[in-house]
Amino acid sequence: MRYLFSLLLLCLIFENALTTRRSLKMKMAKVVKVMHEISRIKEKKIRKLDGTDSGDSDSGSETVEATTPPTEEYVQTGEDEAESGNATAANAPVSATKPVATKPKSSTKKDAAVQVTKFHGFKASGTKKISFGVYFYFFGRSIVKYIIMRLRLTYGGRLRNLQTATAESARTDCTIANPDLAGTTSTEGANVNYNCEATTTGDASKVSNVTLNTDIPMTMVEANGTSSTMSFDDVNFNGDAANEASNIQNNDKEISNVYTLEDSIVTIEKNVILIITGMLRQSTRRLRNLALSNGQEITMELSDNDGNPKSYDCTFNGAVDTESKITCDTTGNLIETNSDQLQSSPGNSSDSLITLEMKNFGLNSTEAIKTTGSSNSRYTYSKSSSGLSGGAIAGIVIACVVALAAASIAAIMLRKPTPPVENTTMVDLKNENI
Repeated sequence: MRYLFSLLLLCLIFENALTTRRSLKMKMAKVVKVMHEISRIKEKKIRKLDGTDSGDSDSGSETVEATTPPTEEYVQTGEDEAESGNATAANAPVSATKPVATKPKSSTKKDAAVQVTKFHGFKASGTKKISFGVYFYFFGRSIVKYIIMRLRLTYGGRLRNLQTATAESARTDCTIANPDLAGTTSTEGANVNYNCEATTTGDASKVSNVTLNTDIPMTMVEANGTSSTMSFDDVNFNGDAANEASNIQNNDKEISNVYTLEDSIVTIEKNVILIITGMLRQSTRRLRNLALSNGQEITMELSDNDGNPKSYDCTFNGAVDTESKITCDTTGNLIETNSDQLQSSPGNSSDSLITLEMKNFGLNSTEAIKTTGSSNSRYTYSKSSSGLSGGAIAGIVIACVVALAAASIAAIMLRKPTPPVENTTMVDLKNENI
């Protein structure tokens, strides 16, 4: 027994050393990525000052204050063809049946430099303007000041009956809500809110659908005024953001508070209760702080192994800057996933948004996190558990039962039989004559 405890202690020390090494490796990779991005921006600025930079859409002179690019002429394509050109083009009428957002939206690129987390706060103000907010997640790259995107606006009618509807291709300019963040870089990733606004040529109150046109790349304007384009092929959509992008008008609830559950790990109880534990951090600070309360219900969009989001009603327990947990009952909606897929999964409640940053993300963590619906054992997955698995325990129990049965049978077979009692009549020898 003494040697067994020593062996277990050595295993724990070895596991801790491996975890520390992997965490250090991941952090070093993030630092290298950030340094490369900073170097790229500096080189671009030097080329701009020298007048040798031909890759930017801006002129060669230095821009002291970043501004949005001017509006360009819209270039029409065939009625059966997807739109092309730049997001900065002027608004233009298009056929309501013209293809839009034909490129698939990725939800598995969890290490993408730019990711879409949440659309919120949609409004049709006045008669010629729509507005909404978007939370972008920046991972290992500088945070931009402006993002220009292309929208497809449908007036009247519904998407199922586009023959009677009219449509418009519209430019929307998104401005960072907190200007102090522009130009900064977060090595751990950051959710940043942008206020988007588009001027319509038709009556904004008659808009029945607003779709993000992912066929046209975004225009990204850095804090120093330089601009570049980014294809949506390089952008990830977290949680249900891909579906929200096709119906932006449905996301009218305002999100003001943003939280991150850092270093998250997953345990499963009774094979259906999924518990996510980590350190809760608040990304936004407001005078009217509507913090998550203990026991508050939230809706989590957790990605499965295929990157498809599944919606769960969960309960939050904890507080800012403390270890907190999210408890989700997956009964009736079982999930099979892993740490890499759960990275950046969002949830929301009232005006709050919470996203996950998994402890083992980026370490090729493909260990299954699975709810089975059976309640035969208490735990099926625990990242921190080092005990015997349920199968091993079952095997030991079965072996013990078999051994006990064999011993009982052997005892019965080997028991010595009792000699039989003779019923013969005894002769009284005292009466016998000698």
